Amino acid sequence: MAHVWRGLIEEYRDRLPVSDATPVISLREGGTPLVYACVLSERLGVEVWLKYDGANPTTPSRTAV
Repeated sequence: MAHVWRGLIEEYRDRLPVSDATPVISLREGGTPLVYACVLSERLGVEVWLKYDGANPTTPSRTAV
């Protein structure tokens, strides 16, 4: 089963200065998927991953450039 993204604060709670008492409001931000770019990786000789903002629940109405 795939990992379900819980939002930035919950995913990294153990690394942040928050406690169980810290109120957390989340839109499940920060879970933007990365897509492997096989052609670029092959041409450059390194692994290239592209961030796909279109799948992010907090994506703005215009695409960021």
